[in-house]
Amino acid sequence: MSQPKLDLEDPVVPAAPTLPVRTLLAYGGPIFGVAYLLFFVQFYFLKFAADVLLLPPAIVGGVFALAKLWDAVSNPIVGSWSDRSRSRFGRRRPFLLAALPLLVASFVMLWSPPEALHDRALVIWSAVALFAFHAAFALYTIPHFALGAELSPDSHQRTRLFGVRQMSFTVGILLSFGAMQFAMNADAPRTATASLAIPTAIVAALILAVTPLAVREPLRAGVAGGRSMISGLRDVWANLPARTLLIVWFIENAGVGAVGTMAPFIAEYLLKRPDVVGSLPATYVVAGIVSIPLWVRLSRSYGKRQTWLAAMLLAAASFGGMTFVGPGDLTYVMFLLAVAGAAMGCGSVLGAALLADVIDLDEERTGERKEGVYAASMNFALKIGVAAATAASGFVLSAAGFAPNAGQSAESLLGMRVLFGAMPCAGFLIGAAIFWRSAFGERWSRAVVPEST
Repeated sequence: MSQPKLDLEDPVVPAAPTLPVRTLLAYGGPIFGVAYLLFFVQFYFLKFAADVLLLPPAIVGGVFALAKLWDAVSNPIVGSWSDRSRSRFGRRRPFLLAALPLLVASFVMLWSPPEALHDRALVIWSAVALFAFHAAFALYTIPHFALGAELSPDSHQRTRLFGVRQMSFTVGILLSFGAMQFAMNADAPRTATASLAIPTAIVAALILAVTPLAVREPLRAGVAGGRSMISGLRDVWANLPARTLLIVWFIENAGVGAVGTMAPFIAEYLLKRPDVVGSLPATYVVAGIVSIPLWVRLSRSYGKRQTWLAAMLLAAASFGGMTFVGPGDLTYVMFLLAVAGAAMGCGSVLGAALLADVIDLDEERTGERKEGVYAASMNFALKIGVAAATAASGFVLSAAGFAPNAGQSAESLLGMRVLFGAMPCAGFLIGAAIFWRSAFGERWSRAVVPEST
């Protein structure tokens, strides 16, 4: 049978009105609340568990990886469920509201373990909190992404929408670094972290409630959301552009997934500047925020594929340079982090915008809109990659002879450099090679979607 083609760089759809600024802000603005919660956990919990709770890094890394795996597995369930749900409030909004109480409870539980718990009991408590937190995170973020993909049929409007979303998301990352700096520099980190968890979690939940309360879902009469989760996932995998995006997304995140987790270790043990543990990632995040409008403009002029490929190579060069950092190299590290952060800002926005365009290809073939399943698949690839990197970080530190709250051996410092620099560099180089050599290469502007078999 003949195979339909569609220009992903300029999808053939009727002219769509420009999204108003209030819609951009109501959708993308509040997402910094969930980013703050996630990255405070993602970047600080391993160090908190190793240096404050005195749990073995390998065990905590393994638990972290299992929680991420659970998160990834639960994503398709949530995505398909929201695609096929029907209510007078829409498909996505009930999920967004239902996630908020669980987000607050699990976040507070994670940072406030009872003093009486030790060893195995403390590991179990932390594991339950991590699993509950990632379940709540999936309940919010998968329907949220799906909502953004269906707010406009216009490719550039989607890029604007996900640009605002990513800028807000990176603001949340920045706030998490400030909280991490506060906790690490406190005289009693365990008490300080617990006292911070309750008010910040509640405020984050209130902010996140703005999106489901203020944004109305577009009505798509007669368009189904998929027959089942399995059939939806089969459709995703049959979509060649989607499959390539997911593979590239997995490889890149497997490389870069340990960077945030390692930032506190790099600041304290390699640079010997624990006072800049918040400033280093802040440089990375601010560069990402500032660069997003530029990437949106460049993508419209040169195309999403070419723009993203250039950013991948820029990120690879930056992280490669971080392999050689040592004490006294603070300025050098901050420069490289700024360049890497700018490059990552591109991938975060254009990857999401391209996936939204790819969903149109699926609708051409199946007659269904499955934003939830596609968002879940993207998050699955991301989280499996991050889970692998997180698990590797704990095992590499243990194998290299990491000693908590002490001077580190040359082997331990080398392990930190590999996780912080060499591994991300390799991930971006491999991802760029696959993206360039695959069907997204010369045929990107006329991508093929296979017929159902």
